Amino acid sequence: MTAYSYSACTNGSHRSTILHSSKKTEKVKKQNCRNTEKEKVIMSLSYLQQESTPILPESIWALSWTSTNKLISGSADGHLRIWDPTELAKPIHDLSSHPLAISSLSTSSDGKFALATSLDGSVVLADVEEGIEVGRVETGREKVAEGQSELPAFAAAIHPTSQCWAWSGRSSKLAIRSIYQDGPSVSASASAGEDSEGSSRGLLGGEGKVIDTGRGKFGMDVQFSPDGRSLALATEQGQVFVLDTETQDIVATYTSHNKAVRTVTWSPDSQWLYSGSDDHLIVLYDVRAGSRSSAGGAGEGAVAMFQGHQSWVLKVDASPDGKLLGSGGADSLIKLWDVGQRACVSTTSSAGNAEIWGFAWQQPQLSSSPAATNGTAEVGTEQNYSTSAGKQFAVAGDDKAITLFRAAGSI
Repeated sequence: MTAYSYSACTNGSHRSTILHSSKKTEKVKKQNCRNTEKEKVIMSLSYLQQESTPILPESIWALSWTSTNKLISGSADGHLRIWDPTELAKPIHDLSSHPLAISSLSTSSDGKFALATSLDGSVVLADVEEGIEVGRVETGREKVAEGQSELPAFAAAIHPTSQCWAWSGRSSKLAIRSIYQDGPSVSASASAGEDSEGSSRGLLGGEGKVIDTGRGKFGMDVQFSPDGRSLALATEQGQVFVLDTETQDIVATYTSHNKAVRTVTWSPDSQWLYSGSDDHLIVLYDVRAGSRSSAGGAGEGAVAMFQGHQSWVLKVDASPDGKLLGSGGADSLIKLWDVGQRACVSTTSSAGNAEIWGFAWQQPQLSSSPAATNGTAEVGTEQNYSTSAGKQFAVAGDDKAITLFRAAGSI
């Protein structure tokens, strides 16, 4: 076990950019995080490096920590692996779910389902506890809906209550499709000899709809807000769109980045949205400020900019209490940011200076109360959860392993 004294910032390698945009960076207050080798700020709450998984065959591109205390990784070898954080010697389940690398991963708030997307456009819904596929859609070959064309997926997200899922990829469009609450799994359909398009989709075979954002050529990330009322879409051209999930209207458009936005995440109360970009910046938006207009929103909600990464920001994730933001980048840096102070409070380099593609906070664990176990409790209500969280986080990337970090003094 290694103890780290984290400096506020450190230099990292620069990776050349391949995506460009002519948009100017929006003038918002910049929160700088600078230091020299002689001046290093030590955070008051130290994190200790804990266990790591064995080295996997390929890089880990996606990572999630569920409310049922399972770690889920998506790798460049197309495998979806489910881990017990207390025993990382081998995965609980290892699903060879995709033919190509897994580019995105999303889990439901109850920890029951994981939704994974591959570079070939295949999207798989997995039952986390059972370790089986319960839905599959080949988005590159199937029409979203009657009269609509195909929309190959690069990123997808599942609604917190598993009522629907959304995806985007090689266009300016966003697709949303309902999830069957009862139905056969993919494996069950196959064993029964069912090969129709609807049957092969399993639980993902609901009705679909396409929303055209009108801008952008490629969707990089999609994330539902924890309360399920909003959906954020990050694009290759630097825009971030916010969609009202009830009306399916675009209610905000943010243009604070001048290069591709690779990652977005919501605060636990769904009031704040964070985006990380190839321009090395993280931007904080106050979604309550919104940006409604007849033109679909002008993007007035950006309130702060976090500056400190030396290359692409590949992943951002807000802590369960909303006080900290974690980030990982192509500069091999793992950073923690104090949201209230708008400041970087911790930086360390990854093992072997590997790029960090996955960052996931330990989530509040579901209680064993009847409301929590039978699915009647509402998303985001306090009575759903029995423990506090945020004492641990996990990172993963090109080092091909998951590594845990735990707050000093926590059990």
